[in-house]
Amino acid sequence: MAPGIAAVFAGGGFEATLYARRRQAAEEATVRAEGALRTLFDNALAEGDKAPIRPTDDLEEAVSSADLVVEAISEDLSAKQALFDEVERWVHPESVLASTTSGLDIASISAHARHPSRFIVTHFWNPAHLVPLVEVLGRDVTDPGLLDDMAGLLCRLGKYPVRLEKYVPGFIGARLQQAVVREAIGLLQAGVASAEDIDAATRLSFGARFPVLGPLETTDLGGLDVIAAIHGYLLADLDCSQEPQELLCDLVDQGKLGVKTGAGFYDWDHRDAKELIHRRDEELLRRMKLLREQGELSGGSGSQLDQVSNFEDNTATTGSPSSIE
Repeated sequence: MAPGIAAVFAGGGFEATLYARRRQAAEEATVRAEGALRTLFDNALAEGDKAPIRPTDDLEEAVSSADLVVEAISEDLSAKQALFDEVERWVHPESVLASTTSGLDIASISAHARHPSRFIVTHFWNPAHLVPLVEVLGRDVTDPGLLDDMAGLLCRLGKYPVRLEKYVPGFIGARLQQAVVREAIGLLQAGVASAEDIDAATRLSFGARFPVLGPLETTDLGGLDVIAAIHGYLLADLDCSQEPQELLCDLVDQGKLGVKTGAGFYDWDHRDAKELIHRRDEELLRRMKLLREQGELSGGSGSQLDQVSNFEDNTATTGSPSSIE
């Protein structure tokens, strides 16, 4: 996540520093960040002068002059707490401390913080430089003006921020995605269809509409009475597992973890993961360009940009001591 996030800020004219515990990891992440940055400029998704992206394995150097620190390590609460404890030793009191957590409570992450009011969530989606959405959330002591400033900054960077009014595990996007994943695994486990056909049924039916229509818009268009009738006979039959399903656990126990081990729901020795990622990224680029043309992503102009104040001309720092190693 960190290289893509750094590219987003550098593409908006903000100097970015990528931190990792090993210098080589930081340098490798910077190479990936610069590649993502070139992609943004080559496709007119970033404008103006490119800001530098610098690698470092010195945390004090990384954060001491930063106005924004974005943590992008693994989803481990104690690790995040320990990292931010170190970060708070070096940052100045006005620095904003953001986590890319995909579902942990920012109040728990900052439970032992010296200045909990400056902690927020900025949940970027992978790949961070190509997915428009960023979920933004504060905690009970967060100044609402800080969240307004962050939303405005993200708009300037070509992102689409959504604000959560209260915390729920997984926020919005991960909850919706995992609801679909759970049902897909349930269908496969029950022998209803193959993995290929379940994925095709997702991509080529309701999934094909999602770039234009969200689930609640779809429901309004279809008629709430119709949806209520469908729910009346269908909801009780949907997978409602409260724990990871047996099929998923069996695959994990067998060491079949997906692309990284060569097998998961698919046999990746006979499928080209790199080609699939390439097709994904090409489609995301196409969608980003279209959204920019339609005015849904501002990327340098738009009404929310009036909110940008505290971050203007400051340095953005992305830290990732483990996830990029």
